[in-house]
Amino acid sequence: MKKVMLSAAVCAMAFSANADVASEVEVIEAAQTSAFSSIYAGLGIGGSFLKSSDVKYESKDGKIEKGNLKANRFIGSFVLGAGKVFSNNVYVGGEFLMDFTKNKKTEWELPNNEKLEGKVGGYVPQLNLRLGYVFKNDVLAYAKLGCAWTKTSFKFFEKSGDDWKEIDGSGKSKTKASFVLGLGAEKAFCKKFSAAVEADYNFGWKHEFEGTNQNVRWNKGWNVRALVKYNVKY
Repeated sequence: MKKVMLSAAVCAMAFSANADVASEVEVIEAAQTSAFSSIYAGLGIGGSFLKSSDVKYESKDGKIEKGNLKANRFIGSFVLGAGKVFSNNVYVGGEFLMDFTKNKKTEWELPNNEKLEGKVGGYVPQLNLRLGYVFKNDVLAYAKLGCAWTKTSFKFFEKSGDDWKEIDGSGKSKTKASFVLGLGAEKAFCKKFSAAVEADYNFGWKHEFEGTNQNVRWNKGWNVRALVKYNVKY
């Protein structure tokens, strides 16, 4: 009887061990076959809502006023990156993202038939680290953090007849990096494709433009985008 009970116990332990091994193998295989363990490239569209608040300027009547340099506009995006899903379904990846935007101009009239023109936009590159978790092998929830490079420029103009003429040597421009933090979700489909929606917040950058009395935090605000990606597994 003791031998029978001992044999049953050994069999149960062996079965449990085999089940644990099989479960671990399934998890590892799922991670290896995930569409998110890949190199990817993609395109997207979205909106950019960057803003520079409290831009100081002298109004036509000589008072110091504060305006906003807003850049609410449509964006197109290109992304290139790579990521890996580990056996615990944790995702780690990195990417290069480029937003393409139309330049946005804001003008303020100054005394002595002059005006100040502020402009933001153009190409906005980002470098990001993505950290996330994969659900059911085809849904990725992630956070991203990184740096973006945005540009702001100023020009002064003077009235010349019915037209405005740029004052020589008055142009000031600056491109600087700023911290970006965002969240997103991505769904894999058709084996090699995935679709993502994400939003990120740009914390902007500080700079004093010589000769313009401008020392504020530039280009802070939200970007939102939807992306379609083509994935090539490792």
